[in-house]
Amino acid sequence: MTNPLQPRPKQDGRHTPNLWPVWLVAPGALLLVGAAALGLYHGAKLLLASETTGRTPVKVQDVISTTVTVLTLIGAVLAALYAYRKQLLDEGTSHRADSTQLTERYAKAAEQLGHEQ
Repeated sequence: MTNPLQPRPKQDGRHTPNLWPVWLVAPGALLLVGAAALGLYHGAKLLLASETTGRTPVKVQDVISTTVTVLTLIGAVLAALYAYRKQLLDEGTSHRADSTQLTERYAKAAEQLGHEQ
């Protein structure tokens, strides 16, 4: 079995981007977002509570609102990464289709050159 973290060998004529397998990235991203959510909630609670010494205590809704806002920003970054990955894959597919079409054209031209008529 090959190592999923090791880069794939470069193959001539193939335009496949070097991407990590989805089954490895997706659980890691979920664990990272879950840990970030937990850390953000407790961090925001501590930060907002430390700023309100002598004043009214922080409402839980404020802590949740701050946490959801930061998680939304993290989600936007992850969505942008997903779009970039999808763009790379689509470009690879386009390059392969172009090279296949070019190969077929050369084969047809070579066949016509060798024909009697």
